[in-house]
Amino acid sequence: MVSEYSSFSICGQYYGHLGSDGKLRIWETSTGNLKQEYIPNLHLTSPCTCMTWLASPNTVISHQPRKKRKSDGGGGGAMVAMGTRCGTVVLYSVAEGKVVSMLQGHKSAVDCLVWERDTDLFSCASSELVIQWDFVKKKRKRSFKSGIEQITAMQVRIDRNCLLLASREIKLWDLESVTLIRVYTGHVNFVTSLDIIDLPSGESYFITSAQNDRLLKAWNLNKENAPEDPVASFAMNDVARSVSVSVSKKGDTNMAAVTKSGAMLLYSHQINGKNVPIKPTQVVMIASDSGQNRSKVSSLQIILARSITKKKAFIAYGSMPFLAFESIGLETEDKEICLVRKDPKIASSLKQQAVKVRGPEIGNDVEYLSQSNVNGTIVGNKRAKGKASDVPLAERLDNLALNQPSSSTTSTQPKSEGLAHLLIQGLQSKDKSLLQSVLFRKDEVVMAQTVQRLPLHVISPLLRELTALIQGKTYMSQVAAEWLRAILSAHASQLLADTNTGPLLAPLLGIVESRLGTLGPLCRLRGRLDLLINQVTVSDKQNLVDSSSQALLVHHDQDSVDEDSDIFGSEEEDENESEEHWDELSDKEDFAESEDVDMSA
Repeated sequence: MVSEYSSFSICGQYYGHLGSDGKLRIWETSTGNLKQEYIPNLHLTSPCTCMTWLASPNTVISHQPRKKRKSDGGGGGAMVAMGTRCGTVVLYSVAEGKVVSMLQGHKSAVDCLVWERDTDLFSCASSELVIQWDFVKKKRKRSFKSGIEQITAMQVRIDRNCLLLASREIKLWDLESVTLIRVYTGHVNFVTSLDIIDLPSGESYFITSAQNDRLLKAWNLNKENAPEDPVASFAMNDVARSVSVSVSKKGDTNMAAVTKSGAMLLYSHQINGKNVPIKPTQVVMIASDSGQNRSKVSSLQIILARSITKKKAFIAYGSMPFLAFESIGLETEDKEICLVRKDPKIASSLKQQAVKVRGPEIGNDVEYLSQSNVNGTIVGNKRAKGKASDVPLAERLDNLALNQPSSSTTSTQPKSEGLAHLLIQGLQSKDKSLLQSVLFRKDEVVMAQTVQRLPLHVISPLLRELTALIQGKTYMSQVAAEWLRAILSAHASQLLADTNTGPLLAPLLGIVESRLGTLGPLCRLRGRLDLLINQVTVSDKQNLVDSSSQALLVHHDQDSVDEDSDIFGSEEEDENESEEHWDELSDKEDFAESEDVDMSA
């Protein structure tokens, strides 16, 4: 089974791709832009398994009586039918960009879908059930058992009442009588593509390709007297990824087979029962334009082709999701055509950089202000075409002066309105440097004013960015916490009313709970560290006091030592003299006292 489906719309205006991830992507072939991307609600549990383009009638009769309406999405315009694993057929309108209806009738996975004309849509499931739908009225026209467990390809022609169902073998059914007409055998593996060719002579053929098979085989579709073996085969150098067939007015068959290696093989042959495998008339390849570095030349893969003629073909090339569409000319006799094109992925990245960085637009009427104009004096000097500026040389030197007083810091900071615009641009372009320049601010007033100016649709991506920041280092987490506080205070009511807020805030709540769990041990550790630091500081202060009380250096001068010795010697002599003087006085007093005693006697 093919896990990916891609095809052009009926009108060729759109290109659709259904990937293995269950996403439907639609490009505009005229511009090469990705127009829409649709993800089903149950793309994980019940992904899409197949797709086909269809065009519904312009006028759709409403189910309400006496009312008719024209619908661009549900009735008119390009639509995509997708089968799901649960058995539902989903109809997606490109004009409306949403699912317009659902058809329920299968109980197992839908394997193939095919639209032929008007409102008829055919679907087959792994339960061997084939259903013909009227998708406008949402009714089942008919259903029958195919007897094939795994149908890998299907085609229908209502005007011929024939239905082709392919697995390893191909079965031809009559739609009117629902009977099996013929069984074609010739492929060993599962058939991957099946295309019907209607020739002007009235004969019909169909081309098939199979897994791991390097031969395309042509079969006769006539109901009567048709051989069951292939009437022609086409040789390839690789396994086919897609096949596109067109028939000229003369009956020449123009066919393009795109291989898995990215080359396109062109065949131009009239089917006449030739047994030898037909080789391609031309091989088209695309090389990437590497500029001046010609040593590294890579190839670009061709994915799909349509509108094949001998003169031109319309192709899609590149790699998902970077695709380009181009109509190439084939009017050359060379068997191998190598085209050099720019890689759509590189061109897309350069285009995004050009959108992010825009140069200033300078008009003719521009006023150039000197330093005096900035300080308050308005001098209007208009620059004329082809003339130099009339600013005097003295003012130019003043402008270059480095010692001029700078203006206040608040004037150089961007306003909150400008920060809001920068934040919106950074969230839309996912520019990390631009986001960091806005978010890494700690001014709470600027944060609050910036958050108040943000539109509501920007809050969700901003919360995602803050969730990533809060898991970082200390400074980043602190800044993110301040921004979260500003968002919750400004947009609390909108966040409470929004049902998608829970999944956005769930990671933040988990981070807060984990950090609150470590808050207690961190506080105890901080207290112990504070005690240790205080003890260390107190001991250091005591050591400083003890060391400051002692002299760091003592110098003894010889002259000062002699003077000190003289002083100390004179002091000792004076002390001796004073002692002798006191002794004499004490002797005299004793003698006088003795005399007084004698006289009294």
